[in-house]
Amino acid sequence: MALVGLAAACKPVLTEADAGPRPLCVNGQSADRLYPRAEPAFALLATVPDLTFDGLDEQGQPARIALHDFYEPCAARSRLLVIRTSAAWCGTCRWDVAHTSELAGADLGERLVWLELVVAGEDGSPPTRPALERWRARSDRPGRVAADPSFSFGPLDTLRESLPFTVLVDTRTMTIRAASGSSSPEAFASSLGTELADLDARPRPSAPTPERFDGLFGRKEWELLHQMGPPGAPPADPTNAWADDPAAAALGRQLFFDPSLSPSGTISCASCHDPAKHFADGRPTSQGAGVGSRNAPSLLLAAHRRWQFWDGRADSLWSQALGPFENPVEFGSSRLFVAHAVFDRHRAAFEAVFGAMPALGDLARFPAAGMPGDAAWSAMTAADQQSVTRVFVNVGKAIAAYERTLRARPNRLDAYLAGDLTALSATEKKGLQTFFVAGCAQCHWGPNLTDDAFHVVRFPTGQPDGQADRGRVDGLAAWLDSDFGASGAFSDDPDAGAERAAPGPSMLGAFKTPPLRGVADTAPYGHGGTLATLHDVAALYGTAGLQPDDARALGQTEPWVTRFTAGHVDALVPFLELLSADVAP
Repeated sequence: MALVGLAAACKPVLTEADAGPRPLCVNGQSADRLYPRAEPAFALLATVPDLTFDGLDEQGQPARIALHDFYEPCAARSRLLVIRTSAAWCGTCRWDVAHTSELAGADLGERLVWLELVVAGEDGSPPTRPALERWRARSDRPGRVAADPSFSFGPLDTLRESLPFTVLVDTRTMTIRAASGSSSPEAFASSLGTELADLDARPRPSAPTPERFDGLFGRKEWELLHQMGPPGAPPADPTNAWADDPAAAALGRQLFFDPSLSPSGTISCASCHDPAKHFADGRPTSQGAGVGSRNAPSLLLAAHRRWQFWDGRADSLWSQALGPFENPVEFGSSRLFVAHAVFDRHRAAFEAVFGAMPALGDLARFPAAGMPGDAAWSAMTAADQQSVTRVFVNVGKAIAAYERTLRARPNRLDAYLAGDLTALSATEKKGLQTFFVAGCAQCHWGPNLTDDAFHVVRFPTGQPDGQADRGRVDGLAAWLDSDFGASGAFSDDPDAGAERAAPGPSMLGAFKTPPLRGVADTAPYGHGGTLATLHDVAALYGTAGLQPDDARALGQTEPWVTRFTAGHVDALVPFLELLSADVAP
């Protein structure tokens, strides 16, 4: 019976925490329809607590969604409330929500009612209304969706399974029938059929035989695997009008390798992003004018990422390029110094792309060095400050244009995905299978094998004093305060900027998920560069990072971080070692 029919047959649901057991219905009617008594704790075969969430109704309109909305004591037979908890950054979740109709099965029809709970938005922050709207649009069977940043059903996930996490509830009694993490379509369909058969007191259906590709992978895994094919051109960047301008890229290449942009004359972008080292530097932490506290990520595929730096304090490739210049431990430079260096060494190429430069030869108007906060900078007129900053920004946009031309050669995984089933050894295939079994694909998916989101996994700091790194919570504050955001005055399309989000406690100690494409070439690992090998990385991740009392990390490891067995760690490493990303000519 549909919910609209029940509304006419029964009075609205009442709630009463201290109410005792009540009969379901008498002659198809109910005097009060009190929600069944529920214990605060979650357990199988117990009544689910009457939770309430903020979300969107079946028409996509804002609504308060309560579990008692799904209670059907007058129904002739039970239905299953499918409560699916997902995250917008999660690759396995995206596959499931896009295949909701298939997972439901045509033969089950009205026996299923769906509620989508979203624990986080695309970047790992608590889900906003726009994030819920986007998530609802991903479904091929859109229905009710709500925010659940506290992961209400997490207590049922005792095995620490990967997302999505699904709970099945009997709508006549609101008892929890089953709970499981990400599973194959066949296993999910079998669970639905089994629970409905038990509720109907009829024989259970036979379990379907799952498809196996190359003898190892189910269809869900196989499709997710084929989404990991080689990345092509990076996505468009409308905030940089010169993003794909060949002349800007040629200028950017010159600037990328030019140490004269640093006061010491010894530091260039290539100092920490060396093409011979896959555009990283091979050090635990970067070294420029001083010693940094974080490992230098490879720039080879940076143009594909939504956020730059480990903490995401830049939301475009061009704004990332600007940060190191005025950082005292990187270039130790300033925007005035950079503008003068470009004027003296690259003026013709710069003006051919961006137009005339200001009269930087006039040192009375334009001191040799300075940036906001310096006395020399403050002495300049506002108009001259603006013109220098525009030169500085265009330097970043030219460097970004060069970085967008970088491409990675296909590796043996790509050959395997292209149809050469002999491209991987049996050991590597076993590692690839373990990659899915162990839950890695929830965060590492797509061509670059990253969700581009921020997570707390408690990896050790790289700070010289040993103090823990605050990560995304500070990066988000810095991004909000930046003059160079994609939605700011120096963007060529401010409307293309990311959704604004305030720093919150869930971002303390969070860092960006590193891409696994190219991971074989860029040791050491972690934001602090403290992990020497891929085995070290897998072993630490598989134990949910450092222990809560270890002062080298902050924050609480997220509850959907899966746990590895020793076998998982050993099996994963051969697969990770084949994920090279050689620079294409």
